[in-house]
Amino acid sequence: MKNLEENLEKAYVQLGISQKHQGSINTYLTLLKLKDQDTYEHSIRVGLLGIKVAEHSSLDQKALFYAGTLHDIGKILISPEVFNKKDMEEMNKHAEYGYKLLTGVHEFSAQIALRHHKYQQEKYPKKLKKSETKLSKDTKSEIDFYARILSVIDFYDAITTRDDHKFGKKKLNTEEIKKLIIKNHPDQELLINKLYTDKIFRAEN
Repeated sequence: MKNLEENLEKAYVQLGISQKHQGSINTYLTLLKLKDQDTYEHSIRVGLLGIKVAEHSSLDQKALFYAGTLHDIGKILISPEVFNKKDMEEMNKHAEYGYKLLTGVHEFSAQIALRHHKYQQEKYPKKLKKSETKLSKDTKSEIDFYARILSVIDFYDAITTRDDHKFGKKKLNTEEIKKLIIKNHPDQELLINKLYTDKIFRAEN
C-alpha cells in the first residue's frame, strides 16, 4: 500500500494538481480508507490506471485520474451494517451518493461517479438524476464518453485484484478476464483489445 500512496503523490506532481485539489482528493480518500481499505486501494489504482489509459488514448489525463480516484466515494455514505452485509440494493446507491458528495466540488467527476455503473452488466442507477448544473450537449457527450472508459477501467481493476468480486474467487487467466470485460463492455471491444495488445491491461495490475 505504501507504494500505491507514493505513486498517488507522484501523480499529483506529474499532472500538476493544485494543493487545493490534492487536499480535496486526499480528504475524500481518507474517509474512504476509514470505511473500507479495499475500496480505498481500488480507487487509487483506478485513478492511476486512468492516467495510463488516457495517455495511451490521447485523452485528458486529469479527467480520468480525478474520476478514477473519486468514482466510489459515495460508499462512505453507506451505513456500516449495510456495507458489512453487502446488501446490493443499498450498496448500488453509492453511485448517486457519490454524485451528491462531488457535485459543485468536482463536477465532472460527480457526473462520472453517477454513471460509472450504467455501462456495466448491472446498469444502475436505472434513471439518472437531472444535473444541478446546466450541461451543453457537447459536455453531456464528453461525460458519457469518459464514463464509459472509466467503467472499463473500474471493472478491469475489480476483476484482476479483488478477491471478493462477484465473479467468484477462481483465478482467471488473462484471456478469461479479457472476455469478461468485453462481454460487459461490448461497445469498447476495440479499445479493450488495444489496451491488452499494448500491455496497458495485463493479467494483474
